[in-house]
Amino acid sequence: MYEIASRQILSAGDIERMSKFDLKIMRNEIFARHGYIFTTEEMKIYFGSQSWYKGTVRDVSAWLTAIEKQNIEFIKQMESLRD
Repeated sequence: MYEIASRQILSAGDIERMSKFDLKIMRNEIFARHGYIFTTEEMKIYFGSQSWYKGTVRDVSAWLTAIEKQNIEFIKQMESLRD
């Protein structure tokens, strides 16, 4: 759904109309695409309902690209600005 967050650096315009929840999903989808096993019920339920998701590892940090790392930080900043 939010593959863009793994392919290109996001700008404010890319996410300006997204809710705080949508941003949270976008950020966590980056981890999910690498097979991260979620610990929070909210993310377990959400990603567990996605046909493509296969949680297999507890630490995906070694597989995150520079683009993904930058976008994770950017999305976190934008999340903190939403009510």
